[in-house]
Amino acid sequence: MKWMRSGTWALLVGGFGFYLLLTNGGLINEPGFERSTPVTAEPAETKNIATPAPDFTLQNLQGETVKLSELRGKTVILNFWTSWCPPCREEMPELQAFHTEYVKDHPNTVLLGINLTKEDHGEDKIQSFKEEIGLTFPLLLDSEGQTQKAYQLLTIPTTFIIDEQGNIKEKIMGPVTKNQLIKETEG
Repeated sequence: MKWMRSGTWALLVGGFGFYLLLTNGGLINEPGFERSTPVTAEPAETKNIATPAPDFTLQNLQGETVKLSELRGKTVILNFWTSWCPPCREEMPELQAFHTEYVKDHPNTVLLGINLTKEDHGEDKIQSFKEEIGLTFPLLLDSEGQTQKAYQLLTIPTTFIIDEQGNIKEKIMGPVTKNQLIKETEG
């Protein structure tokens, strides 16, 4: 009986510890366990990869269609986000600054914000968020989650830099800054 109590106790403590490990590691997205990384911090992970970027066709908030393969010949930055994600909200002014200060002078660079609409609070909320932050770069709606699956997202925000040939050059997990995007785009 004593052994059973201590074994049960060990099982409970071990199970709870494993649960905390998973939630803090981002493997389980549990409400109340949201982690926020300051935008000025280094991203959680940057990977240099050279694989073809999955093509997609998505609509923006105005109902216009954007197809990734039609942007071949340009450097394309894809940023996956939701309006409820604290690190996504924190990095949006940096993305806007990159768009305003860099993209306007580099017509062969495109910034696209891809909202995980299936996991967000609807198009009205996304439009309000866009107006609140003052975003002017294109926001695309991944309404069915197909693009999210194709890019195998583990966390948000996640940013992909796609080269002129349509290959993923970098995958950045975590918030990015304007200066980091400039460095990665030019490098």
